[in-house]
Amino acid sequence: MINKRLLGFLHLSIAHHPLCWHFRNHTIRIKTLHLCLGCTGFYSGFIIGFLIFLFSNINLLDWESLIFIGLILYIPTILRLLNLPFFNSSRKDLRIFFRFLLGLGVTIGLISIFKAPNYLISGIQLLLGIGLYFGIGIKRALSKDLWMECDECTFSPSPYCPGFIPFMLRKEKVIESE
Repeated sequence: MINKRLLGFLHLSIAHHPLCWHFRNHTIRIKTLHLCLGCTGFYSGFIIGFLIFLFSNINLLDWESLIFIGLILYIPTILRLLNLPFFNSSRKDLRIFFRFLLGLGVTIGLISIFKAPNYLISGIQLLLGIGLYFGIGIKRALSKDLWMECDECTFSPSPYCPGFIPFMLRKEKVIESE
């Protein structure tokens, strides 16, 4: 049986955005379950990429081809980070598709690391991948638009955002039930 604390954590972590109309472009809803749009797209792409690798002939490709395919799949994310109009769309279908492609690209990039001809090339690929990951994270963290959705909200200066109330209530239930 799954631990109640683990279940509570999983429920809190799958959306990790306030459930308010300011963040409506950051989440998708399936019945009563709210999911983070970016994480859902990314992990779906990652898992499907792994399944494609297991059950198709993509594993017959050499590592150079895999790197090239992976880089092609990164392009929408890179263009989105550069704030190009079409790629910086608020349309959920495009955003989830771009994240899906990123998940596929990361999977293919990881596979190419294992297929590299020697440890030096694997290490360089791994360092570049980690650098890209942290570069994206740092760019997002330093962005002046990080919390722009909260600027118009009347609860903005308050630590008690009503969008997080459902999370906090669920967290209290999990703690009380232990």
